[in-house]
Amino acid sequence: MTVGDRLAQLLAESGVDRVFGVPGGQTLPLYEGIRKSNGAITHVLMRDERSAGFAADAYARLTGKLGVCDATVGPGATNLLSPLAEAHCSSIPMLAIISDISRAWEHRRVRGNASQAMEQLEMFKPVSKWQVTLSQPSALENVVDQAIRVAVSGRPGPVVIAMPDDVGDLDFQWQRRVRPSAEYPRHRSAPDPAQVQVARQALTQAKKPVMLVGGGAWTSGADQEVARLARKLGVPVVTTITGKGIMAETDPQVFGVAGTMGNPNANVVVQQADLVFFVGCKAGQLATFGYDSPAYGVTTIHLDIDPEEIGRNFHDSIAMMGDARLGLAALLAALEGDTFAYEWELESLRQKGRQWYDEITLRPQVPGEPLKAQAVTRLIDEAMQPGDMVVCDASLPSGWAAAYLRLKEAGRFYLAPRGLAGLGWGAPAAVGAALARPQAKRVLLFAGDGGFAFSMQEMEVMVRLKLPVVVCLFNNNVLGWIKHVQLARYGGNYISSDFNHIDFATVARGFGARGYTVNTLDELKQALAKESDPQGPTLIDMRTDEWETPVLRSVSAESAY
Repeated sequence: MTVGDRLAQLLAESGVDRVFGVPGGQTLPLYEGIRKSNGAITHVLMRDERSAGFAADAYARLTGKLGVCDATVGPGATNLLSPLAEAHCSSIPMLAIISDISRAWEHRRVRGNASQAMEQLEMFKPVSKWQVTLSQPSALENVVDQAIRVAVSGRPGPVVIAMPDDVGDLDFQWQRRVRPSAEYPRHRSAPDPAQVQVARQALTQAKKPVMLVGGGAWTSGADQEVARLARKLGVPVVTTITGKGIMAETDPQVFGVAGTMGNPNANVVVQQADLVFFVGCKAGQLATFGYDSPAYGVTTIHLDIDPEEIGRNFHDSIAMMGDARLGLAALLAALEGDTFAYEWELESLRQKGRQWYDEITLRPQVPGEPLKAQAVTRLIDEAMQPGDMVVCDASLPSGWAAAYLRLKEAGRFYLAPRGLAGLGWGAPAAVGAALARPQAKRVLLFAGDGGFAFSMQEMEVMVRLKLPVVVCLFNNNVLGWIKHVQLARYGGNYISSDFNHIDFATVARGFGARGYTVNTLDELKQALAKESDPQGPTLIDMRTDEWETPVLRSVSAESAY
């Protein structure tokens, strides 16, 4: 038996069912092992190693399983840096399997003396939890077991296994034993009961508390506990971008996404609160307006699996270190019998939020002028069907969807790359999402023309696999975020922010997908109606205004509307 054959077996025995990658000569033993797996593992051929990593990331987010990708030595491995960095910052468990040069050529590694050789494991240290080279075939089982355990334990994240080219055949029989599961979280820990009581006391003393829920609640599978605590307390709930959808956004207690790419209503709620309860949230820069919201002196409770995050940005936080689901369950038990009557005027806040939303999304369309992204997103929101998935590329498309899509059912129907926020995540992530959720009628991909060009080659994968991806392309011929900053900070002295126009609808047809060009809201409505149940992918090229932005400039409650 070869190492490649056994590696494929080990992955399958742990519950891995898909591997995303691009083959190289040195990785073919793994591919042969997957071929021999009789369908236990499916290999998904991507067009770029970065895309393989991004697709595995999205697949992991939606399935609750380890995402696995592969790449060949040298240039293939270097292409995995961006996807692993996104997964590392977003706490997504992934296994990257990379090939390496022969062990006998170790002295030829530096500067590519051996073909494609470099110190490749060193470069993965900042973007992964563990990196290891399989030095002996006999270590394969232990190495794979440890890699999976590290990836899915504690705060999840990516790991890297390098497979030297000369680690080939196994000359002894393996003894079958229980494999570590590729599902996550692997183990759950509950907060200190004394700290749970401190949090309970703070909630009983507060007058206007709010829950701010992050992506860690999804990782933990704590959506039901979030809803139960919200109902128990009767408090408003806001989310980070990655926590979006933890409760239906049409729920009267839910006020949407907070932060610089959220909506003003959510930020007003946080500004008015006298206690903010962070749940599975690292309280990072975007969600807290550069760490200014909540304001200094506001009481905070922080429930997180990673003790290093608690108190990192809000130093006096009441610490609840542990799994979000267990932590909320413990708090609910502690609150049994307690009643709460807080001072929120939620209906007034909701009314202001509805007024803001209508004013900004229903502005009249001027004939001949580009579409407003706010109006476009509202129309897409109105066209969404139960079970539709939304996947966003980085930059402004994440903001449009975060602020203006109103998810009408609770569930993980929204993905965005907020760990590293690199352009090009969207298209391959849509592939991973469509494979993770085959029951979804549509995967709506929000992308800008700049970001989509990073990975539009993955439309071939969508066509090949007949995936129901509808690309909603905000095409304004610029790198919008960059041009807006050049206007604000450099007096409109623009450089390297404008593109020639690309007819992406024609490009999509070149890949074998359907393509639409829309210049009016009526045309967009018609295109979405035609693609209500797509058979294979389509692209809707929407000509949008380059000066609109979802980025909020102020955190103050007075100037938010």
